[in-house]
Amino acid sequence: MNAVAVFARTGIRARATVGATPMRSGAYHWTNDNGKNIPFSTKNKPALAFGVAAYLGTGFALPFVAGYWQAYKAGRV
Repeated sequence: MNAVAVFARTGIRARATVGATPMRSGAYHWTNDNGKNIPFSTKNKPALAFGVAAYLGTGFALPFVAGYWQAYKAGRV
């Protein structure tokens, strides 16, 4: 396929989407309140700090635990 045909199809596609309006449904409405757009609560700051530390700490420790486990299975620990 040559480059001219590709550019021609791109132009046709661009013209077809210019007048299109997005479909909106009135069934869904979310309020735009602070803290309502995240899947956890920020009201209890110590619990939030513990949860974030546990989440990030688990992700950081996982490669080290996996490396230890592999060395343990090989009999080098």
